[in-house]
Amino acid sequence: MWKLKIGEGGNDPYLYSTNNYVGRQTWEFEPDSGTLEERAKVEEARLHFWNNRYHVKPCADLLWRFQFIEEKKFKQRIEQVKVEEGEEITYETASTTLRRAVNFFSALQAPDGHWPAENAGPLFFLPPLNEDGGWGLHIEGHSTMFCTALSYICMRILGEGPEGGLNNACARGRKWILDHGSVTAIPSWGKTWLSEDIYYPHPLIQDLMWDSLYIMTEPLLTRWPFNKLREKALQTTMKHIHYEDENSRYITIGCVEKVLCMLACWVEDPNGDYFKKHLARIPDYLWVAEDGMKMQSFGSQEWDTGFAIQALLASDLTNEIGPTLMKGHNFIKESQVKDNPSGDFKSMHRHISKGSWTFSDQDHGWQVSDCTAEGLKCCLLFSKMPPEIVGEKMEPEKLYNAVNVLLHLQSKNGGLAAWEPAGAAEWLELLNPTEFFADIVIEHEYVECTSSAIQALVLFKKLYPGHRKKEIEGFLTNAVRFLENIQMPDGSWYGNWGVCFTYGSWFALGGLAAAGKTYYNCASVRKGVNFLLKAQRDNGGWGESYLSCPKKEYVPLEGNRSNLVHTAWAMMGLIHAGQAERDPKPLHRAAKLLINSQMEDGDFPQQEITGVFMKNCMLHYAAYRNIYPLWALAEYRKRVPLPSKRSSSISSS
Repeated sequence: MWKLKIGEGGNDPYLYSTNNYVGRQTWEFEPDSGTLEERAKVEEARLHFWNNRYHVKPCADLLWRFQFIEEKKFKQRIEQVKVEEGEEITYETASTTLRRAVNFFSALQAPDGHWPAENAGPLFFLPPLNEDGGWGLHIEGHSTMFCTALSYICMRILGEGPEGGLNNACARGRKWILDHGSVTAIPSWGKTWLSEDIYYPHPLIQDLMWDSLYIMTEPLLTRWPFNKLREKALQTTMKHIHYEDENSRYITIGCVEKVLCMLACWVEDPNGDYFKKHLARIPDYLWVAEDGMKMQSFGSQEWDTGFAIQALLASDLTNEIGPTLMKGHNFIKESQVKDNPSGDFKSMHRHISKGSWTFSDQDHGWQVSDCTAEGLKCCLLFSKMPPEIVGEKMEPEKLYNAVNVLLHLQSKNGGLAAWEPAGAAEWLELLNPTEFFADIVIEHEYVECTSSAIQALVLFKKLYPGHRKKEIEGFLTNAVRFLENIQMPDGSWYGNWGVCFTYGSWFALGGLAAAGKTYYNCASVRKGVNFLLKAQRDNGGWGESYLSCPKKEYVPLEGNRSNLVHTAWAMMGLIHAGQAERDPKPLHRAAKLLINSQMEDGDFPQQEITGVFMKNCMLHYAAYRNIYPLWALAEYRKRVPLPSKRSSSISSS
């Protein structure tokens, strides 16, 4: 059986870590492990996914959950509750559902304090087949030439014959390719791998540059003395590749760069240490679930854990989950990046990272603004709690370092980019070589990053009012203005990292509320609330299609369906905006859906994909179905007045 290993580095001489592999999660196959019952359970999960793969396309990420629940001997002992038609939600009902969710989710915590989870979905990583015989860009998407051609070629390289593969996958894939213009219709990024670039239409400026390089420059660079210039350029390129590799412990920023950097190191020296160090980090990208083995974009350990901790803290069940909170606190503290990139990092086009948090683990090394803000928030919240329960608080100097990173990442327009300050010219996006991702050439500001930073710095300012006071006040003023300026005409905000307007609106309303904006003193809040209320479905939930992301307009799920994660985001956005004081009925309807959707063991069902990047490609965050319904119910129970069962029974009698 496959087993998930946490924090292991082994004795591999080509592996090294900055914090003893805290947060590392890798899969290992143990051929003799597992009872007959455990193996049958895995096979049942695999078959269930296969038989329902066109109905619910994201997997439920069950294999490691089975493993952890068995290792911890977890059994849900709190009886399930439902809200009947016409019945009002009581404080006890909300508390029971919340406690069941907290108990189940706490059992899924890894020994080092983080919550493992799949972070995959794009099919150019590792793909499943669509019904029409092709492969899409992501698990929810329609078939594309890029993914179909590359997937077909990979199957043939791996030994499948022309008619091979399950259900004639090769023959069906080949037919799809031929029916759609042949492989020459693949975008430029695919042609990079296939060494062909003759068909797909490009922007004019891209054609001019690439044709000039090929027709005029290439012949010159192969001859003396210009070949010396090429040699120098290749040396400079490899210098940057090695720098990136060393500063990310050979993880690199993500799976696409990982493969390209590894390939470059192999070309340089197939037997060299650089290539061997790359090979040692391949397991960090592989994930196994009931739908098979996948390549992740990279892990979301810190991102998921930051939100998980805030959800658990909102539950007000500290006395019941003290050890869980302490382990989570330790993981966050251990995951903070301790240093800037090595050497003269500015000459290598890198930004400060000391004090930041990454998307995944400390070894990754790449600072991310919203991950830093969420990590900082967690540490500040823990600093107000008894250390004997949650552990010692983070030293002020380390908090100051995190604040410094956030202040440096704000743009002139008040918004925050993700990895480094924005500022390059917009026209550079015309050079986008992928042709199916949007806005990837330069940095852009995002509602999520800006809102997270506002919330973190408002809390920091309350606890450390004297530290860089004027800078923080100016930061907050400009950041709030940015949120107000980017609001859509319908009152929503476009979400860049989640689906889509529901996600962006939750973040924006949270940031505005933290900055003191209310329904009564801010038109943006009122418009945001109205957008969410209009989008509520008949069953009390919210459900938004991934198509909102590429279309940049709100598209509801078909069939009046709701999604529990979207419902939780909308609930929390409305709660931030004071909906409980004005009219709590929409919140009661949404809470009823969450309560009645909870499963017998305290889990919530896996539904549509909820993450996205670069507007066109969806990401599966498997932990979201636990984190956000739990968090929304916690905020609902805490901030929405609810009757008790006792008072309800007295009034009815």
